Amino acid sequence: MFKPIRKKINEIDHSSAEALLQSNRRGILAMNGDNGYPYAIPINYFYDSLAQKIYFHGAKAGHKVEALKVSDNVCFTVYGNECIAES
Repeated sequence: MFKPIRKKINEIDHSSAEALLQSNRRGILAMNGDNGYPYAIPINYFYDSLAQKIYFHGAKAGHKVEALKVSDNVCFTVYGNECIAES
């Protein structure tokens, strides 16, 4: 279904992925938008580690909901609290 990761050095294990989900609250949800254009939005989420489910914050109507009704193929990217170190 998914292509294997090309740079194995960038791969993280399951427990690290779960820790990333648990320790952050923001991500980008990307999906298929209108007329085949990608649609990506920053979104707040909650990760339930017991159920191993991600819950997204949002309205019950709108562009996101309409896009998800058409296709449930999505990409979710979590970004942490990284900072750029000054040298």
